[in-house]
Amino acid sequence: MSRASRLLALAILLLGSATAFAEDTKLGFVDMQRALNETDDGKKAKAALKKVFDQKQKELDEQQAALKKDVEDLDKKRTLLPPEQVREKEAELQTRMQKVQQTYLRHQQDLSTKEQEATAKIYERMNKIIAKIATSESFSMIVDKSALVFAKPHLDLTNELIRRYNSGEGAEASGGKPAAPPAKK
Repeated sequence: MSRASRLLALAILLLGSATAFAEDTKLGFVDMQRALNETDDGKKAKAALKKVFDQKQKELDEQQAALKKDVEDLDKKRTLLPPEQVREKEAELQTRMQKVQQTYLRHQQDLSTKEQEATAKIYERMNKIIAKIATSESFSMIVDKSALVFAKPHLDLTNELIRRYNSGEGAEASGGKPAAPPAKK
């Protein structure tokens, strides 16, 4: 057998194996973020998080408004005050500005933690449902849409995931309790 014949035989073997692999492979994807936003528990968690966010944003807005007013007051009085007093006021305002920034960062971290707590059980339950879909329908792989560059729309299992989640599937495996809204601080 010549080298060209061996390469041709190897190519046919590999092509045949790839075709057999493709025939046995069933792929699907889900948009986990969309599923989170459209499940009943996800909507409740999102609403609870928005309420906490709005409360923290109001507090931050009030601090920023008070600081802005005091900066404007200092700017108006700057020429009337002795330089020493101006420097003291500027230092005080700078300290307050740093505190507002620290409050902002603390709120961001707190909201991020609350979001993780509120969504962890939802994602856990969704993953159990995805595993059931994969097993029952013989999927080789189901990936998150965020990891995809392109996929045909008929491979999207998101609606099925949302339907099953909202019908209560998987709740018994996670204790039957929907995700609790984050606690207020």
